[in-house]
Amino acid sequence: MRTVVAALLASVAFSAHADFSAAHQVNLDTPGALERVQRDNPTHFRAISEILREAPYRQPQALSGWVRTAFDAKMASAMLIKTSYPPQARLQFVLDDTEYRALVTLRNVEPSVTPAR
Repeated sequence: MRTVVAALLASVAFSAHADFSAAHQVNLDTPGALERVQRDNPTHFRAISEILREAPYRQPQALSGWVRTAFDAKMASAMLIKTSYPPQARLQFVLDDTEYRALVTLRNVEPSVTPAR
């Protein structure tokens, strides 16, 4: 039963991601990427600037929902990928037909230790 549920969830996640495939991808962490967005798409630049300015102060579990609703992003996800202090999240979102990615340092998260069971 667990295998069936896992397979169904995986297929739903895959199909949901497939609906939001973007024609272009921009890694905002690469040098000059933000300047190119500012030059080529000022509307996206304004949205990205606000996202990058406010994202560090949002709770990680609310970050992707905030990006989707506040900026009409077609898809947004934020996964914690580094256990550094402060923690960092890989933020991905789609505006129009472009997927943007950036590593965001989270300022509103306190680390906690969970003992193994």
